[in-house]
Amino acid sequence: MGRLQRDYSGATLPVSTFVQVLYRHGCTMGFIAVTLICLQSTPDPFQTVVSDFSARPSTYILATLSAIGFFCAFLVSKGVPLSRTQCLWIVYLLYISMVEEIAFRLLLPLALEPSTGFLPAIVLSNFLFALLHYFTLRWKWKNCVLVFLGGMGLSRLLENSGDLALLVLVHFVATFLNTPSQPDNSTIVKGPE
Repeated sequence: MGRLQRDYSGATLPVSTFVQVLYRHGCTMGFIAVTLICLQSTPDPFQTVVSDFSARPSTYILATLSAIGFFCAFLVSKGVPLSRTQCLWIVYLLYISMVEEIAFRLLLPLALEPSTGFLPAIVLSNFLFALLHYFTLRWKWKNCVLVFLGGMGLSRLLENSGDLALLVLVHFVATFLNTPSQPDNSTIVKGPE
């Protein structure tokens, strides 16, 4: 069982392969992000939070490439081969970082805010974010609490910086450090504790 997974119990099967993660977590989060994007009546929320990226894309591209270079060095130091699947896992982590930040730090709070107020919208969005990890990845509750707190921190960073690309980069690095390799029992590498 992976270090984040709750124990097997009868009908509750572990999520133990890359394909299962992609199907259960990646598709669910992607669907939520696309749905929220489609429900937007105006592109204004995006224009505001990607203005830094639009003004200086090379800075963000360089930062992303630097992060990937760090990931590769980390994996090699742990003896993990940089296989095609491992490279796809890193691409998946970037994808999931983008869709989760768009959905749970930007669009869902904006959709909830008119009826709940600003702070309750942030708390509810991050609660749903953590709860989805419990079901889609079958995580332990304590890991979901940490995801909730991390999400609250990312929401605060978005509020202070107004920079969605920065959030995606922070999320990308944190997610890699948490799960540096795909969930395959023969190649699982523990991230820093």
